[in-house]
Amino acid sequence: MNWLSRQNLKPGKSYGGKMFNPQTDMLALDFDGVILDSIEECLVVGYNALAIQQNRPERIERLAEIDQGLAAEARRQRNFIRHGQDFVYIHLALRQGFTIRSQQDFDHFLEENEIFQADFRMLFYRERARFIKEDLSGWMKLNPFYPGVQQFLEGYHPKSRLLIITSKLKENIQTIFQARSVYFPDGNIYSANQKASKFQIIEKVLDKNHINGENFHFIEDQVDTLIRIKPLGINCYLAGWGYNNAEQVNRARNAGIPILYLPDLAKIFLTD
Repeated sequence: MNWLSRQNLKPGKSYGGKMFNPQTDMLALDFDGVILDSIEECLVVGYNALAIQQNRPERIERLAEIDQGLAAEARRQRNFIRHGQDFVYIHLALRQGFTIRSQQDFDHFLEENEIFQADFRMLFYRERARFIKEDLSGWMKLNPFYPGVQQFLEGYHPKSRLLIITSKLKENIQTIFQARSVYFPDGNIYSANQKASKFQIIEKVLDKNHINGENFHFIEDQVDTLIRIKPLGINCYLAGWGYNNAEQVNRARNAGIPILYLPDLAKIFLTD
């Protein structure tokens, strides 16, 4: 049974039974975990950033270069990530032997080590920039699109009403799109940061475009983010193909947030 039948919807309809109309509605996508499967690249960069911070000489280019038990645990903890520097915290927790079983555990670990936040953020993005500059081809191999998503982006019209709202730096997204010859309007890419959260960005987009929340649709793979944004009155969806686990999926369902799967993108949001 697919998502549509579970939600009692027909192809072309969105959450709540309202017909999705790309001419009047806006669709916004998160990037990592929705458009791009960046887990290996982020964990590699995070590993190297922590090594730099701790004055250790080793650097890796693939996650397979570290102990596979640690690599598997790092992948599991990816479900709790919200910001780039959080990938450095994953490796710090692993090195310290700190057990993380839930989002609450992860958030507690971040709070206990908040002193490193600015440093970790700077090192993470500096190491990513170095990787891109010195080995763009290798970096791109660690950043594949999810199956069918590139075709979805290329086939979506009108492009003016398709947005990306993400914590990833805009220039990194532009590098990926340019390397894969994907056209996406620069002005439709919004990077959330400490000065502007996804909530605030969406609030401003609604106001700027004079659009009601019921005409705005946002797909994200982090359930906590969706729960925080839901009071804006927009249509929220959890990307079931992204970085989340069964507990997070259940939290989304309990909050009235539908779960999307990759085939649903074209069925619901693309028109002939």
